[in-house]
Amino acid sequence: MVRLLRWLLCVVLFIWQPMNFAVSVSQTLPTMSFRGPLTVLELIVHGLAAALSAAAGWALWHSRPHGPNLAILAVSAMAAVSVQSLYWSTLPSQTQPGTELPLALFASAHGVFWIGFLYKTSDYQDDLSNHVA
Repeated sequence: MVRLLRWLLCVVLFIWQPMNFAVSVSQTLPTMSFRGPLTVLELIVHGLAAALSAAAGWALWHSRPHGPNLAILAVSAMAAVSVQSLYWSTLPSQTQPGTELPLALFASAHGVFWIGFLYKTSDYQDDLSNHVA
């Protein structure tokens, strides 16, 4: 079960988040001149989150020692970008009014789940017990 969840997290990080960013860029580019400089800043931040996500997915897939730490950062960035795009965004959105809070809670719970999974399946508990002793 752990291997399946780790594989799913790799797919989310390496494929889903970068593809989501690519769709956002493709929808935004035709109207970039109307949206202003904040759109460029928002796309840069979303692009950095997607790049971090892809790097984390790759590191987890290849079982690199820095993979879990990078994945925790990527999942946190992914949740933050998701919540940000619900409440304040200059990018095109298909979110219906009134659904922001449930979607934000879902994005946050999604992040907490993956961070908890990474914490439980990594060597953090061994590291903590070595520092305490």
